[in-house]
Amino acid sequence: MPKDAMTKEVTLTFKVKAGDPFEMKKKVAILEKFSRLDMDDQTRIETIIDSPEARKGLMEHWNTLKGFIGLK
Repeated sequence: MPKDAMTKEVTLTFKVKAGDPFEMKKKVAILEKFSRLDMDDQTRIETIIDSPEARKGLMEHWNTLKGFIGLK
């Protein structure tokens, strides 16, 4: 059982590839935000991560999707 089990938090260590310190800082920030999402949202994102077709569609239709959900 993790030391922080009462707070439902655990510290993880893993490797992240980055081309420079700025990219590394950005990736760490994104991973920290991801870790705070509820499990349903994480599962939805995992579905996209696991599907090359979904990632390709997301990339191809990103501007349309952003407009649809009101992002700038």
